[in-house]
Amino acid sequence: MRLSLFGKKLMRKAETLSLRVSSEFKKRLFEEAKKDNRSVTNYLETTLTQFWKTKGEKRATSKKEQ
Repeated sequence: MRLSLFGKKLMRKAETLSLRVSSEFKKRLFEEAKKDNRSVTNYLETTLTQFWKTKGEKRATSKKEQ
């Protein structure tokens, strides 16, 4: 069974990731997630996905320029 929401595919979450971070980083992470009205997990997934997408587009652009 495939899960989708508003036409977007959803991935089942079966993995756990533990991180050690400074208390300042953790506080900022929770604050930023709250500002976006997201869970911390969703905030991290969304932010990193956007970052990777942008990074990939920059790589593609620099390769075209070479």
